[in-house]
Amino acid sequence: MNRILDFVQRNRKFYLVLGAALVLNILFFFFAGSRELVLYNDSAKVLRETSVRVRDARRNAANAGKIASNVVEAQKRIRRFFDTELSRGGNLLSTLTGRIYDILNTNHMNFQHVSYDRKPELKGMLNRIVIHVAVKGGYEDFQGLIRNLEQIPFPVFIDRVSISSVSGGEISATVDIVTFYGEKKS
Repeated sequence: MNRILDFVQRNRKFYLVLGAALVLNILFFFFAGSRELVLYNDSAKVLRETSVRVRDARRNAANAGKIASNVVEAQKRIRRFFDTELSRGGNLLSTLTGRIYDILNTNHMNFQHVSYDRKPELKGMLNRIVIHVAVKGGYEDFQGLIRNLEQIPFPVFIDRVSISSVSGGEISATVDIVTFYGEKKS
């Protein structure tokens, strides 16, 4: 054993250098291992975030598919509306005007004139027609008039009722009735 101790003491610089290299190697191993552990944890975090984003993207894609099918359905309904509900031209407008005159007479309303305003909408595909009817009559007759006008089927509706005077149970008002018609194709 003395021989070994003598040998180590004679070569102590070598063993000190060897020991220092061993300690440095162990420290390097721990630092490199901790760096790899940090990289592993970071990559696990990135994978979780990516997984969440992929799941959200799939949900959004499913929602986009639903929205696209809703848009297609809405476009079909709009085409059907233009083809079936709206008359191209004015044939139904004269029928509507006749019906309004019948409702006015049925409800014993005094009316002086009926006027029309036409406003093009939807880039020439659709006309908005406002029919202004100035009426005078009793309160009960006026209520019946409004009720009967509301029963005219779509695309006709009462847009506004402006009461100008009420005196002795008689009402003077202007009723604006709105309808839509398709633009005449040339």
